[in-house]
Amino acid sequence: MNEPYFWLVTAHVVLFAYWLGGDFGVYVCSRYVVRADLPVAERERFLEALMAIDIMPRTAIVLLPAVGLQLATMRGAVDLGAGGLAVFWMLDVIWLAVVWMAYRTLRRPSGARWQQIDVAWRFVLVAGLVWAGIQSLRHGGPVHSNWIATKLLVYSALLMVGLYLRVSIRGWREGFTRLRNGEQGPAVDALFTGAHRRARYAAWLFWLLIITMAWLGIRQPF
Repeated sequence: MNEPYFWLVTAHVVLFAYWLGGDFGVYVCSRYVVRADLPVAERERFLEALMAIDIMPRTAIVLLPAVGLQLATMRGAVDLGAGGLAVFWMLDVIWLAVVWMAYRTLRRPSGARWQQIDVAWRFVLVAGLVWAGIQSLRHGGPVHSNWIATKLLVYSALLMVGLYLRVSIRGWREGFTRLRNGEQGPAVDALFTGAHRRARYAAWLFWLLIITMAWLGIRQPF
């Protein structure tokens, strides 16, 4: 195994670890965000911790496609010239900058705009990866290894589940606004617990898909 390939594989594994491990940290923090018996300030601190932890899995999600494409190209599993690979890396770095800007401006008016750009790019990427995955499984290209083509489809599903998780917890913003205004009761609590219940099932599916991607990468079954 040549040296650049070895370090790229190492980076790929580390990114996977941050993705799965960081998401579990987010899940644990979320359980305290929804606890009605805790003071509002403490629940907000857990929310701050959740967002700070979550930026690492989001970073891993962004970098994995570029690292994976680089590895696939080096294996000869994808026919992509140096120019095409450079363009993909450039787009990936821009996406990473958008994700970090959305995080840094979370409490500013401009934050919503960065999040919209992030979401729009994810839909574009999902469409492209689903097309590439299905085309490759049916016709043998542009990806020549079926297990890599399947990973593209699984990764696309992960992006969609991630978007669903964002939608699931939108009620938290309204919930905290109402708590700060002194409102309490079942209606306010439901904004947190209902969102958390929906997100919990989605999180389990998310982890299962991550494990599936890891299995495909290790076993390379077809």
